[in-house]
Amino acid sequence: MSFSTRLRLRRAWPPAALLAVVALSAAAFHSPTDDDVVRRLVLSVQRFYAAALPEKAYLHLDKPWYTAGETIWLKAYVVDAERHQPDTLSKVLHVELLNANSQLVARRNLRLEAGLAPGDVALPDTLSPGNYTLRAYTGWMRNAGPTFFYSRQVAIWPAAPVETPDSKPAAVRARAAAARQLAQSVATPPDVQFFPEGGNLVAGLENTVAFKVTDFAAHGIDVEGKVFDGDNKLVAAFGSSHLGMGTFVLTPAAGQRYHAVLAPAAVPLTVPLPAVQASGYTLHVVTLTNDYLVAIRQQGGSGGPVLVLGQVRGTAAYVGRGQVSGTETFTARIPKSKFPAGIVHFTLFDGQGAPLAERLAFAQTDPGLRVTLTPDRPSYGSRQPVRVRVAVANAAGEPVAANLSLAVTDAGVAEAEANAETIASNLLLTSDLAGYVETPGYYFQNPTPETAQHLDALLLTQGWRRFAWTNVLSNKAPVQNFGVERSVSVLGQILQRNGKPVPGGKLNFLQTAPTKLFMATTADEEGRFLFNGIGGCDTIHVTLQSRTGKDGRNAELHLDPGPPVLRRPMFPLPMQVPGSLADALARSQQQRTIERKFRLDTTKTILLGGVMVKGAKAVVSDPRRLYPSTGATVLKMDDYPGSGSNTVLQMLQGRVAGVTVTGTGENTNVLIRGVTSFAGSSSPLFLLDGVPVDVSALAYFPATDAESIEVLKGGQAAIYGSRGSNGVIAVYSRRRSPNYKPSSAPAPGVAVLHLPAYYCGREFYVPRYDAPKTNREFPDARRSTLYWNPTVQTDAAGQAEVRFFTSDAKGAFQLRTEGLSRGGQPAQGQGTLRVE
Repeated sequence: MSFSTRLRLRRAWPPAALLAVVALSAAAFHSPTDDDVVRRLVLSVQRFYAAALPEKAYLHLDKPWYTAGETIWLKAYVVDAERHQPDTLSKVLHVELLNANSQLVARRNLRLEAGLAPGDVALPDTLSPGNYTLRAYTGWMRNAGPTFFYSRQVAIWPAAPVETPDSKPAAVRARAAAARQLAQSVATPPDVQFFPEGGNLVAGLENTVAFKVTDFAAHGIDVEGKVFDGDNKLVAAFGSSHLGMGTFVLTPAAGQRYHAVLAPAAVPLTVPLPAVQASGYTLHVVTLTNDYLVAIRQQGGSGGPVLVLGQVRGTAAYVGRGQVSGTETFTARIPKSKFPAGIVHFTLFDGQGAPLAERLAFAQTDPGLRVTLTPDRPSYGSRQPVRVRVAVANAAGEPVAANLSLAVTDAGVAEAEANAETIASNLLLTSDLAGYVETPGYYFQNPTPETAQHLDALLLTQGWRRFAWTNVLSNKAPVQNFGVERSVSVLGQILQRNGKPVPGGKLNFLQTAPTKLFMATTADEEGRFLFNGIGGCDTIHVTLQSRTGKDGRNAELHLDPGPPVLRRPMFPLPMQVPGSLADALARSQQQRTIERKFRLDTTKTILLGGVMVKGAKAVVSDPRRLYPSTGATVLKMDDYPGSGSNTVLQMLQGRVAGVTVTGTGENTNVLIRGVTSFAGSSSPLFLLDGVPVDVSALAYFPATDAESIEVLKGGQAAIYGSRGSNGVIAVYSRRRSPNYKPSSAPAPGVAVLHLPAYYCGREFYVPRYDAPKTNREFPDARRSTLYWNPTVQTDAAGQAEVRFFTSDAKGAFQLRTEGLSRGGQPAQGQGTLRVE
């Protein structure tokens, strides 16, 4: 049996993943134990991905920056992190907008269909200008931590130009505060880091050392520097080549300490280099046009068998093995064609499978899918129909079916996207790197030898982050504190007042809006609980009630606060608008002025003159009650101030004629005499805030938390049909009353929540000027984003067509599309459109 066949672990292992064993030198050995080590390494990586099932998320936005009052139109793509196929694991994607202080501004729960979801975030007119963070994650991604969430910076400018100092002193003070913040931040010393290739500086061997110098906001700073040994003897000089990054060569001596002196902004800065290792291995990788040239050397040891494993997102595509002795250099030329597109993770192991050195490289073996956007005319007039033909093909020109999102924006807006992140740069590069990557689109826009050199420096300084070999080789199970979200859920923990968990605690879940739903669950041994299966749009109104301890009054409910926010300092918006954005921003602000004047930001608008409205304060009715309260026997809890620790069912005993309550806790039985059962049961129908519940939901419900208890008999309960044939007992809580004041004292063991459910997004509004009922009296101000379509699907022939109308705006517009094929190939394309 062949070696590659024996290593198949999954049912449909792709051909690119078949293991290729290549000798590093003529001295390669093939002992049985060697095969066992290789097999263990490969299977360890496969087991990790099979257990972790990592996901990636990407958001395609209609444009890179916005003004307050505009809408961020977006399309979400969620894929498995191994093959980038549209993921079907998670069904919910959380999208959050955070300000510069990491405070939540807006949140959306998007319903994923085959890993895809459209959405939008309406920005308030009152939103403060500045740089914001837009992040997206699934519940499953929380197991890996926030560093694996999708995150990008979004600039939000004022809705109107800043007024003069005399007319807007508040705006002037805000700008002055931003200037002071910027000055203070710029004065912060730069962050300087050195990264020996392979991981360590090894004495007596030529080492390639990468460096990266950034400011407080992780933006690269161009520098020059010199390296000195412990005797202050100059041993090397260097200079950054791109965004504060670069490399130099150093042959360190054993026992020496080295430091660098840098001069960013003419301010000398001394930084120590990593300590020199007396013994160890170096792993040097040179990226050629079609191959990788790998060189291995060792110092201070006896040498021995070594293995080189090259894997891309869990696909072990290459294993080389050989024998190293002395200071002899072993080299291998590895074809790039062996690897799928993305980051290649080279690891050097000894003969026992212990990692010695690591190195990242990049394989651009798949150029991705090309999308051609062709308008049906060279130019258009105002309010004219546009037809754009969309064609998707691979590098060989073969048509491909793909799911795309398309934006048509002001050409001035598009200039800011020159080096911005794309779906290809995210999936193939930034999503597998540690830390912030500045202008990631640069490495994909214009592939040249210089770009490849800059990308190599980036990989030397950013680092691999998907897993640690120590955990993988020990078969340590990935952390899985969070499950797969198939629906909106509520996660939390039941704690005693002393902070200790309540194992096996029981809870009730009561949802009253937008739909009615009742559920019950039992917490685990740590007191943690989960309610899922929650649907509906917008906001859900929920009451959680603990049924633990004496009436649940000694329990506290702590809801999951969500994932932590990774604080990354951001520059405030510049005092002066960059020249490339000035005109586009002015046009966008003008558009917002017209929209506010005519209320064009709503799809159905009637412009009225001055109108005076008079009226009396309406009496608020209780939407929880389906029957008139005069038809029921009512106990108002305010009439019983001494209810103490009684439950609502205990309050009925002896206070309502014909109602008998026996037993305690979940064994409580309630009987209403004088009614006949048609359902074979004598138990009445129980309602909590209008939602049918089990008797156990009321057996622990504190009477002090109830507003009223109402009993319906016979014909009074007819509105509930056969369900009410044994009578109805309805409990109405104080916290769901229309008259409830939140300032009232909270009840132990009870939590009233207003949670975001699924976001049912809006459709981008485009007037149909070929329809006779279209209102043509108002101006059509669409310019910043002329058109947005998140659901462009090409057929088997790779073809699709989109139609829309131009607005009153004239000038150049850019068409930009992104998306994915079913096989996980990123697709991108651009086009132009002109309105005369």
